[in-house]
Amino acid sequence: MQNIMMSGMGMMGSGFMGIYWILSMLVVIAGVLLIAWAVVRVVRRANGRRDDGLSMDPAIRVLKERYARGEIDREEYLQRLRDLQD
Repeated sequence: MQNIMMSGMGMMGSGFMGIYWILSMLVVIAGVLLIAWAVVRVVRRANGRRDDGLSMDPAIRVLKERYARGEIDREEYLQRLRDLQD
């Protein structure tokens, strides 16, 4: 029995430490990813951009949609965009 205890096979067995190490690394990786995601969200909000597009002025959104559909040309789009941003 003493040989088993001295060889590291104690009550938990040798596989427990490997599983613990893997789980610890997964927790660390998840934490790093969570922090990175939070930083990206903060930076985007600081720049006035949001993922859902709801922060855009409704008039500019309609203007962009009209331009995308081909209802207005580039020159008219740029002029109206300047007018709306003034």
